[in-house]
Amino acid sequence: SEWLAGSEDRLIRILLHGLQGPIKVKGTEFIGAMPAVGPGSSFNLSPGKVAAVLAFVRKEWAAIDTPISPAKVTEIQGKEGTRAPWTVAELEKIP
Repeated sequence: SEWLAGSEDRLIRILLHGLQGPIKVKGTEFIGAMPAVGPGSSFNLSPGKVAAVLAFVRKEWAAIDTPISPAKVTEIQGKEGTRAPWTVAELEKIP
């Protein structure tokens, strides 16, 4: 989808903090919530595991073989800390 093929900064934030509200994927709107999996969540995945999950999903579903580094996940986690799930409007402001 355009979300997987787009900004890795957005993808990292979605996985770390979750996503809430409507999102359009390939022209179809979905309304729901995706739980956070990063530190502070009930899943509490490490930066290395978050990077591995995103690399796998992007490779399998978007044919993108560029890895996401654990250091990039740690950087974004440091910028954002713990927070409520993201909305599409918030994510679209991130390059």
